[in-house]
Formats: sequence, C-alpha cells, structure tokens
Amino acid sequence: MSSRHPILGQFTRWAIGLALLAVLLRTIGLDDVRQEFARVQDAPGWLAAALALTFLALFAGVVRWHLLLRAMGLPTPFRRSFRGFFIGQFFNAFLFGACGGDLARAVHAAHAHPARRAEAVTSVFLDRALGLLVTLAFGCGLLLLRFRYLANDPHASRAGWLMMAFLATATGGLLLLFSRDIFARLPWLARWQHRGWIGPLVHRMYDALFFFRQHGRHLFWPTVLSVVNLLLLAAASGALARAMNLALPFMDLLTVFPIITVLAAIPITPGALGVRETLFIQLLQPFGIAAGAAVSLSLLGYFAGSAWSLFGGLLFLLAPRPANPPP
Repeated sequence: MSSRHPILGQFTRWAIGLALLAVLLRTIGLDDVRQEFARVQDAPGWLAAALALTFLALFAGVVRWHLLLRAMGLPTPFRRSFRGFFIGQFFNAFLFGACGGDLARAVHAAHAHPARRAEAVTSVFLDRALGLLVTLAFGCGLLLLRFRYLANDPHASRAGWLMMAFLATATGGLLLLFSRDIFARLPWLARWQHRGWIGPLVHRMYDALFFFRQHGRHLFWPTVLSVVNLLLLAAASGALARAMNLALPFMDLLTVFPIITVLAAIPITPGALGVRETLFIQLLQPFGIAAGAAVSLSLLGYFAGSAWSLFGGLLFLLAPRPANPPP
C-alpha cells in the first residue's frame, strides 16, 4: 500500500494542475489562446532565442551548483554536475515538482560522494535556497522601485507583500542560523546530536552550511550566477513575448517575473502547471496584458523549459547505473 501513496499523490497533483488549467482556458476561451499561439508561428527566430536563453539560464544553474560542490570540498567532474542538474530538471517538470527534482539531485550527488553523503545532500539544499533567496531579494528590490505600477491591483499588491514577508522570514532565519553555532548555543540540541543516526547526520549538514559563515567569499560567484539565471529566464520569457508581438516592455516583465518564480516554486502541481498561468494573468493585468495572452506566454515558457527537461530525462535514461550501490 505504501508504494501506491507516491503514485496516488503524483496523480492528484497532476489532476489539480490540469483542472486549474482547464478552468482558466474555459474562462478565457480557447479561441483567444489559439490566436495567441498562432502568432508565434511567424517568429521562429524569437522562439529559437527563447530556447537558447532557457538553456543558458539552466547552464548558469549547473555552474552555480558545481562551484558550491567544489567550495564544500566535494570536487565533482563537471559532466556529472551537468547530468545531475538536468536530471533534477526532468523530475521538477514531470514528476514530483521542485522537491522531487532536488531529491533526484541529492541522490545523484550522494552516489558521487558516498563517504560524505550529508554534505552532498546539503549542497542541493544550499543551491536551491541561494537561488530562491537571490530571486526574493532581486524581486523585492524591483518592487520597491516600481510598486506604484502594482499598488492599485489587489492581486499584484498581495503578491508583493507576500514576497516582502518571505524575504523578511528568510533573512531572520539566516541571522538565527549563522549568528552562532546553534549546536553550541542550545544545550538540548547539543545532546540530541549524539542520539541515533539522525542527530549526527543533521549536525554534519549544519556544519556544511555553517562553513560559509567564515568563508562567505565562496558564495560570491554562485550569487552572481543566481542573478544571471534569473535574468536569462526573464529574457527567454521576453523573447516569447516578442514572438507573440505583445506590447510588454522588458522592465515590466522583469518586475513580476521574480514574484512568479518564487510563488510557482511552491510544490502544488508538477511544474507549477495551472498555478503559474494564474500568476501570469494576475500579475500582468496591471500592465495591460489580456488573460489569453498571459496564459499563452506562460505555457510557451513552460514548453521551452520542458524541452530541456526532456533532455534531462534522456540523460537519466542513459546515466550509468552502479552495479553495487554503496550501502
């Protein structure tokens, strides 16, 4: 029965995503969406640019994770980092969402470093957390500069305040985590670290994170690459907007793109299907973008990402399997 639970959960998440999308399409009208999709047939160059920019954004993510692995004393061949990252993208898009993709990457990294599995798994958590934190900070900075464009729209303003709350919570958590070694600060936690197998494991993962308190310089280039990743993904969406001939300046798109990225990362449906389209509608409305165009832009972005996620699926199928997995 337990083996059926993940399958049932995955089926439920797909059903929710498809139901949300179906409701949106029915409300908007399929004809409007078809017309928007038809426009891109006359702009193959912009479509190719969107695909290329999406790949470059993901490649920046590969390099970021590779640098974090190296900084944590986990030297990994670049081809293995590349393969693991894109396998994670496949699981992100089609199977278990962001959490499932991170789990797939964690397993991949743990196999590469069997003697330091805790640190390998932590690298995936750190990579994800850094990307989201940079997106939060970048998005909140833009919101402060351009809040007047969104302040009069209830959906957009709520999303903006939610971003601010997320950033404040993340900042408070980081200050608590890195102000002092919490295992030395909290006696009950210090005692717990010696119990069973989970205590030492958590302590090793925390030590791997705490390393960056004294060696924060190792986060400089991963942070830069997080910004590059965000800008390239926004540029890919901008190329699709040009293919659709939308009157959407890049700065307007960039203002809402980090909000969509952060809120769509909540693992409700596979690849944020239905959730992402709803966010595109609500957040592009203040800039005069019709619902049909917003949904089409979101779906085109999903298809561009899915093409590279399928590439990750191919890498997963072709990946060598260890004959005797480490115990």
